[in-house]
Amino acid sequence: MEWDAGAFMRIAIGVFFLAFGAGLAYSLFRLSAVLGRMNNILTDANKEVIPLLTRVETTLDGVNSELDKVDQITGSVAEMVKVAEHTTTGIYGAVSKPIRQVAGLASGIREGISSFLSGKGKED
Repeated sequence: MEWDAGAFMRIAIGVFFLAFGAGLAYSLFRLSAVLGRMNNILTDANKEVIPLLTRVETTLDGVNSELDKVDQITGSVAEMVKVAEHTTTGIYGAVSKPIRQVAGLASGIREGISSFLSGKGKED
């Protein structure tokens, strides 16, 4: 076998491909280890997230229930305010008319007495 440039080139290419193959194999081995760890992390996260989501769902159901109760309370208060308004209007109507009549009568009596005492109504 002759040691010329072509022989050295073939040896260099062979060594390059062996080194490249070894590097690629090492990189793929490391990548599989990283992906294995990633798979473990995702599995653990899945085990942790599902119970957490269940608790969140339970909490939201409780909040919705309380909001329904608040809505009912608000509706009841609105009805009470409406009843109080109607009652106040009725009482105002029942009390104000007689008070106006008594005030008018008192004013008439006062004018009559004032007129009688001052003598304005005398015919000369």
